[in-house]
Amino acid sequence: MRTLPASRAVCLASLLGAIVAPAALAQRAELPPINPAPVARAPLARTAASLAATPAVTTTPKAALVQVIDDDAHGAYKEGVFTSCSVAGVCTVTFSAVPAGHRRIVEHLSCSVYAATPGALRYVAFLANSFTAPRDWLPYTRSAADAGQYFINSPALFPFEAGESPLIYAYADAAAIQDLTCTATGRDVVLP
Repeated sequence: MRTLPASRAVCLASLLGAIVAPAALAQRAELPPINPAPVARAPLARTAASLAATPAVTTTPKAALVQVIDDDAHGAYKEGVFTSCSVAGVCTVTFSAVPAGHRRIVEHLSCSVYAATPGALRYVAFLANSFTAPRDWLPYTRSAADAGQYFINSPALFPFEAGESPLIYAYADAAAIQDLTCTATGRDVVLP
């Protein structure tokens, strides 16, 4: 018959639900019984007087080794543009070009579009520079009070590189878009 080590015997006994006296288990495994001696702990002798006698330690903060480029307070961007259009079907507004050494992150767009014919607006696109592929098609809602009035309130996250000019392109079926007013907000980031 094989004899189990003490640790396995304890596990087996606990699994089977048996109660085994530690002294009997220690004799079976031929180990001395464990009787831990109480540990004396020293009382804390620090008082207010001893804390006051401790000298104060001062440190000098070190400069950060990284450049903060996402600080909203230093690179905030907000620009509003307005135009009146008379050409049937098409109206655009162009925001200022991104300065050299910067990247513009447009985070929100809002526009008001007024079409001469109610229900004529078909789409509004957000582009870069000219009539390239749209960065996004902007959702719009029609005003309940005036059927020719449309509103755009859209979160965005579009980067524009130096020299690019964000623009809004609105198209209406056979009707002149009389007014197009847009605001873009975000941040200009200085490139390292």
